[in-house]
Amino acid sequence: MNLSIYDRRVFSLYESNSQRIRVLTENWFHHEMYCPVCSRDAIESFPNNTKVKDFYCGECKSEYQLKSQQKSFSGKVNDGAYKPMIESIDSGMRPHFLFLHYTVEYAVQDLLMVPNFFFTPSIIERRNPLSPTARKKGWVGCNILLREIPPEGKLWIVDNGSILKRENVASQWKKIAFMRDAFPSERGWIADTLRFVHKLGKKEFSLNEMYGFEQEFSLLHPDNKHIQAKIRQQLQIMRDKGLLRFLGNGRYALN
Repeated sequence: MNLSIYDRRVFSLYESNSQRIRVLTENWFHHEMYCPVCSRDAIESFPNNTKVKDFYCGECKSEYQLKSQQKSFSGKVNDGAYKPMIESIDSGMRPHFLFLHYTVEYAVQDLLMVPNFFFTPSIIERRNPLSPTARKKGWVGCNILLREIPPEGKLWIVDNGSILKRENVASQWKKIAFMRDAFPSERGWIADTLRFVHKLGKKEFSLNEMYGFEQEFSLLHPDNKHIQAKIRQQLQIMRDKGLLRFLGNGRYALN
């Protein structure tokens, strides 16, 4: 994988810097990237102006959206309209999201993939509507709260200029691939439970400590009236899928 996105021809074809960056990063992704889901060597591009989706795998049919910027991605990333984002999450139709950070020398510094099943309403922040004097008055955008995504939902492909081995990316994917087959509402429960496990800040934890997040779970899932039972269910699912170990006496450990 060549991390340089520079192509002199693009600078002669486009005057707008935003257009140049879009073409440079999309060209790089199309020619240098493999499918993180099935490891197929080639990635295909959707036709220009396709909404939300940029690339797909011709083998496993996984779909991807690419977002690129020169500054590193912080805990909060500006994105598009709020309502379509939530609708795509609720329908289970989100593509996998890739965040590409490039340097002033036009080289890929970081490439992070967040699988679509880690996109839940709890990581989407609604922005205030644009003012009445704005060109798109009343428009409501959203922020993606990267800081709220647990480590299991962050698949690094390039990290600080270093290319991770393809087999390591594949191994990360396999650990969480079971979430792909869950209903969108169940994906949200698994992702939120993982997030709260990591908020405890330690490898081993107790069931009672997880019950301490009952109010937060209730706010995220107001239709569920049996929060503690649901927490136990999610921990059992994660244990069965190898994300956790059960230590006995209501205690668990992250694998």
